[in-house]
Amino acid sequence: MPAPSLLVSLHDVSPRHAAAVDRILSEFHALGLPPAVLLVVPDFHGAWPLSDHPRFLGRLRELGGAGHELALHGYFHQELAQDRSASRGASAFLRRRFLTAGEGEFLSLPPHRERERLDRGLDMWDASGLGRPDGFVPPAWLHRPDLPATLWELGFSWTENHHGLIFRDRPPLKSPVITWASRDPLRRIGSRFFAPLALRAWRSEPLLRIAVHPHDWDHPVLAASIRTTIRSALARRTPLSGPLST
Repeated sequence: MPAPSLLVSLHDVSPRHAAAVDRILSEFHALGLPPAVLLVVPDFHGAWPLSDHPRFLGRLRELGGAGHELALHGYFHQELAQDRSASRGASAFLRRRFLTAGEGEFLSLPPHRERERLDRGLDMWDASGLGRPDGFVPPAWLHRPDLPATLWELGFSWTENHHGLIFRDRPPLKSPVITWASRDPLRRIGSRFFAPLALRAWRSEPLLRIAVHPHDWDHPVLAASIRTTIRSALARRTPLSGPLST
């Protein structure tokens, strides 16, 4: 029986978080992790376009060359007001309220807007010299059911949601995810209690994901929790590295 695996990803990779990205990747290396999956936002919150930050682009190319898999992570990351108005149902409200804080960019996008946003991301990605990404991960893992079909049409080979990995050419792979919420004290406390409980509850899962965000490192107690969780996971799991499409 194959050993259980671990997949670690860093979300919200953007010039906005350039210093934090390098710090976190240094910590990953010190913990013994292989190159991670880096989820890159082309224009974080509409204020940090990759095209305006050549030094950061150079760093991304270095990281890709070192084995880190660069995946597209939305376009703005933030859900725009006009997109939010397209879905006012109870389900969308609850997901906005409890699963994210206005960051579910693809939560309510209809297919034509999904494709438009994806095309914009790919255009900036190509213009930045990053090559074509194999993977796309919607911000906060929130999206409509039709998103994977749109991704396959555009040439992507994998995506993620809260439940696991979805592939174009092979069956989906169930994989629970441990992540941390940093936006208020209650969520920070809850995250610190959730992580070790989840690690024990999911110890028999073949693949476990750990997803971290730059703002997690603004809070030393969360950073400590992340380090402890990764160390504990590595004690019995084999860490994976990209590309995830293979």
